[in-house]
Amino acid sequence: MKFHLSLATTLLLAAEGLAVRRCGTEDPPVELIEKAILFKAMTKFKAGPSSKPVEEPVPRTQTVPLHIHNVYANQTRDQGYITDEDVQNQFKVMNENFAPTGVTFDLKTVTHTEDRAWALSGRGSTAELTMKKTLRKGGYGDLNIYIRPLRGGLLGYCTFPETITEGSDKFFLDGCDVLFSSVPGGATVPYNEGKTATHEVGHWFGLFHTFQGGCSGGDLVDDTPAQGSATSGCPIGKDTCRGDQYPGLDPIHNYMDYSDDPCMTEFTPGQTVRLYQMFDQYRVPQGSWNRTITRTSMH
Repeated sequence: MKFHLSLATTLLLAAEGLAVRRCGTEDPPVELIEKAILFKAMTKFKAGPSSKPVEEPVPRTQTVPLHIHNVYANQTRDQGYITDEDVQNQFKVMNENFAPTGVTFDLKTVTHTEDRAWALSGRGSTAELTMKKTLRKGGYGDLNIYIRPLRGGLLGYCTFPETITEGSDKFFLDGCDVLFSSVPGGATVPYNEGKTATHEVGHWFGLFHTFQGGCSGGDLVDDTPAQGSATSGCPIGKDTCRGDQYPGLDPIHNYMDYSDDPCMTEFTPGQTVRLYQMFDQYRVPQGSWNRTITRTSMH
């Protein structure tokens, strides 16, 4: 049964921390799953603790324009407001987490908006669409993040890339929503190192949860071992898919699992290739006019 928490309960959870990470990102669209299957057939990686590719990918860099919007009920710490220093700390964490992939975020815009209806708007609501039509910046290759109070105990949610029409409602809704108290130093322990944004932005690039579909499903990336269930905490040695057909322990340190923030430390080489495949397929042709790509050869 679905339910919405009251503002008081939501803020209480933010103050006391969440027992389990909750990502509200919806299931990937069929179009994206089909594309991931195609890309998987094109790129082979060995599963297991080393996550070594069969063929080393060509190193690459990608600069992504970033726009961060803080939307709050009123200008107090427990009603969604964060400072410019908080924004900079979140920006820094994202760049540190994505650095091994070659992705760099270029912070173009920071906005602070006091609007209770927008701050507390639910996903798919008229208020959310109005907020994003008003605040969103850039093209489909620009990342917009809305840091605000979220209902239902959610830490965040994001949109997957797909074929859209620029200027449509889907275009304006594109981006990520992140719980204000999950930024570095926030109140939502143990999810307060800023890695909720990293997790959600992974979805924006087209990455699935590592436990997508359980042992028989998977995230369609070869070097993330099969995982039967989402992780809570940081259980070293967790192995939910056993047998010779499922090499490797659960990828509990992966940013696309549900582990505590201190436990999350990596994207795999296969995920790095996949995020570029998806970015080039969906975001570059549809408005990423600030694109910067550097390719170098392996020696």
